[in-house]
Amino acid sequence: MTDSRISPTKVSSTSVRVPGVASTAIRGVITGPATGAAVLANAENAVWLRIGPEIIAITIGGARRPNGIRLPEGTGVELLEHIDEESTVLVGNGRIVIKELSVTAAKWWDPHPRPPAVDIDELERRVENLPDGIPGLETGRLQSALAAMSAGGILHSSRDLLGKGLGLTPEGDDLLNGALAATRVLGEAAGKERLVGLISGVSTPLVELADARTNACSAALIRLALRGQIVESAGDLLCALAGRGDVAASHVGLIRLNRTSGPALAAGIALAARALVESGKHS
Repeated sequence: MTDSRISPTKVSSTSVRVPGVASTAIRGVITGPATGAAVLANAENAVWLRIGPEIIAITIGGARRPNGIRLPEGTGVELLEHIDEESTVLVGNGRIVIKELSVTAAKWWDPHPRPPAVDIDELERRVENLPDGIPGLETGRLQSALAAMSAGGILHSSRDLLGKGLGLTPEGDDLLNGALAATRVLGEAAGKERLVGLISGVSTPLVELADARTNACSAALIRLALRGQIVESAGDLLCALAGRGDVAASHVGLIRLNRTSGPALAAGIALAARALVESGKHS
């Protein structure tokens, strides 16, 4: 069943219930006991909420986000426009209530892509034409660290990327986000248990780095990427690199996500895929 079959309903004379599709990464927060939350940011067709260390994005249409709940296209736009940092927010018991808007988690999706098993030689061929750089960012050290499976190198290169570049989530963060998720997801698909274990091993210090060096929205996405959880269009590219889907079409879909995050995520995925190929040839 698609989002088009979901429609808003009146809860009372002053509130509107809008069912959405939510990420399983935030299921515990959404379905847990009701608790207060704060509005962190508001942009066109999107609102970000903060509940302790968790960030939840409410979006209208577009790609499903690993920490988000997506509403049907065109639904609730006028309600989101009037939400600000002073708005009272309650999250829990399966819904998010903000002013007149009551968002319910009607469906769930898994933000951890599950691509088929991938052969290193096939991965090398599929990633061959994808760009892996962003102007103004040094990415070579991260690729070398991943290829060498160096925990210290990953942390050092991540420190240099976090908070750098343009965008609400800076490009350096997005590139790192794509690279971390790709290393975990493609590493699992290629049977590279040591590489997957490496990402798990750097999780705690890398999360601490992200919390210290970038904004809360980006840091939350880094935490998810370390678990292999990523925005839907990036997951499509990861699956295509493993042989399920068209690589060129998936790449275009991701870079169109938005002006900065899409290209940076795609570059991070390509960088990590090349590092996986390099490490695979020497193991």
